[in-house]
Amino acid sequence: MATETPNAQQDNQSEPQGQLLTKPESIYGLLNRLKDHHIPLKLHFNTVEGVYSTIILKVDLKNRHFIVDQVSPNWGDRVMAKSGAFMFEAYYDGCRIASSTLKAVGKGVQDGQAIYKIPFPDELDYFQRRQFYRAQIRRGVVIDAIFDSKDFAKPIVGELKDISAQGCQIEIDGDYREILGNQAVLDSCSITFPNQLSIVTAIQVRHVGYDEKTDRSSCGCLFVDLPPMEERKVSYAVAEIQREVARRSSDGSSRYISPLYEPKPLEEGEGGESAPAAESSEKPRRKKVTKANRTSDSNSSATTDEDNSEELVEEVIEEGSIQSGINELKQQKEKAKLQELFKEFRLYHTNAIACVKGLLAQLKQKQTLKLQPAFDVSEQLASALEQNPHVLLALTTLRDAQDYIPQHSVSFGIHLAYFAKSMGYTGSLADLIMAGLVHDLGKNSLPSMIMFKPDRLTPQELKTMQRHVITTHKALTEASTDLPKEVMAVVLGNTERLDGNGYPRKLKADKISGLARMAAIVDAYDAMTTDRNYAKGMLPALAFKTLMNSDKQFDRLMVQRFIKCVGLMPVGSFVRLSSNKLGFVLTLDPETAKPAMVRVIYDADKKQLITPDDFDLTDPASSASVGTIVRPEDPSKYFVNRLLMMD
Repeated sequence: MATETPNAQQDNQSEPQGQLLTKPESIYGLLNRLKDHHIPLKLHFNTVEGVYSTIILKVDLKNRHFIVDQVSPNWGDRVMAKSGAFMFEAYYDGCRIASSTLKAVGKGVQDGQAIYKIPFPDELDYFQRRQFYRAQIRRGVVIDAIFDSKDFAKPIVGELKDISAQGCQIEIDGDYREILGNQAVLDSCSITFPNQLSIVTAIQVRHVGYDEKTDRSSCGCLFVDLPPMEERKVSYAVAEIQREVARRSSDGSSRYISPLYEPKPLEEGEGGESAPAAESSEKPRRKKVTKANRTSDSNSSATTDEDNSEELVEEVIEEGSIQSGINELKQQKEKAKLQELFKEFRLYHTNAIACVKGLLAQLKQKQTLKLQPAFDVSEQLASALEQNPHVLLALTTLRDAQDYIPQHSVSFGIHLAYFAKSMGYTGSLADLIMAGLVHDLGKNSLPSMIMFKPDRLTPQELKTMQRHVITTHKALTEASTDLPKEVMAVVLGNTERLDGNGYPRKLKADKISGLARMAAIVDAYDAMTTDRNYAKGMLPALAFKTLMNSDKQFDRLMVQRFIKCVGLMPVGSFVRLSSNKLGFVLTLDPETAKPAMVRVIYDADKKQLITPDDFDLTDPASSASVGTIVRPEDPSKYFVNRLLMMD
């Protein structure tokens, strides 16, 4: 197993393993995240044995301290009360967070229990464990790893022992301490799994150990400038090996064998008898039929008919090849153009998310909102939406459950502008995107137990939650007196409902503007289809069905128009094709709103990633090669990162 034992973890906990955070703002951010998600702290005191636990109740950035709850078991609480030195560690979202040495500087009582005031640590060790998971190769499987460099007389052949997202360990017969022991960067390391998955990248040899008994060198290697395609292969290999280890350990057997370890079957023509060289290498040629080789007898006539038929077939093949070549060239140009736009628009999208985060922080710290950056990024996104809406819409599917509010806000603004444009809206799209960026700012003032509660809110909690609209409106009006009326219409109107059960003004149908009705639909759709910390998002089709069945709350005609606008399988959907290939929807047919361009990246039969390739499903020839869309799929089920739709 590649996972650490508890003892190994304890031995390593004093050693910094990841990124050391020393800025108070960074430390505050991590502590606050542990507080919001009620993550327990494991305490290790210097003077007593054992592990104790508590949780963070409050984090104060201004005074740079945090409050923790009573320590359990009780003996640890006594040590804490005497200001005993300790350090803590916590595990959150695949990361290990460990503090430097701390001491409590104050004790209080809350709800009859002791609480303690602790200064911020000087540093936090933030270790992203997922990336450093070392996937050990199955025992008995030999995977060749070949080092090559211009400095070598010939390549060095070794055996892969484990692999992570960052690097790998390779064993080589013989003593290679002198040759590889100087932190050398090698031009190429080629790793080939039995299923022929091949990873090729430059590496740096970080350390070399030598075992005299076995006469083998063990090389710890770091991947250098890993190309995107190779990075995807590495991620797939690590995830697949990790999956096999998990399945093996769950039932104690070795029945499940990863596809990585299954030898690739021979293709037709490999091994066995091969076709004659002349036939296999010679391209089909059109035969010319001339008067000189025609005769008047029936046999000759029959032969001529066969020749003419063959000529016609070969001519069709030749013309089809030419057309196929033209289509392929067009698709390559379109793919290159899309990749450039993805790169450019992703910068705008990232800036927008950062902008919303900044506004949330300003509101949290009770500062006057600085709105100009939001206006600027809204203009950028509006321009991108006019240029190529599909690329921008695809970017809205890149989500992290930890950053729900900023990412939802940006996605909401983009979808609202796109929807309004399809409805004939002639105003400023930038103003609608701006409305999306700021419409949920007030939620940052809500208690985390309400914001992240997975169950239905109580009447009192619901009343508290609904205040976020007024908080947002107040903050915006204090920041500027000349905000576009569309911004305020969306901020105050997106939570109203046709039956009067919305908030904050409980307006009924005849009092709710068209823009507010559109905003309500878009906001509900984006919320339903987005993963949260406590729940997985719906597929778009189910969200549409929910909206259609809620005609007392949402304008049914507008819901239908929204579905027609974004499509039943919107841009960014991960879909299965009838050929058992899987891919991302990149564009929609403007006439039907059905998927048009699909980027195929996964082979479900072979259970592995494949070289990305784009197919235009509106082109019969292209569609014939990959089939038609069967159904939507969840990319996480196949360990597929959504970033793959951009490479």
